[in-house]
Amino acid sequence: MKRKIYDELLKWKNNSNGKTAMLIEGASRIGKSYIALEFAKKIINHMY
Repeated sequence: MKRKIYDELLKWKNNSNGKTAMLIEGASRIGKSYIALEFAKKIINHMY
């Protein structure tokens, strides 16, 4: 599932150098946790 927020997460990851946090806010039950977990899984898979 590709969402607009995924591109924003990639920009944040590439520009923050691990020095800032990302706050994902929005209405309940729209997939905030889902997209954060999927992003983390893909990032970890690319690292190893």
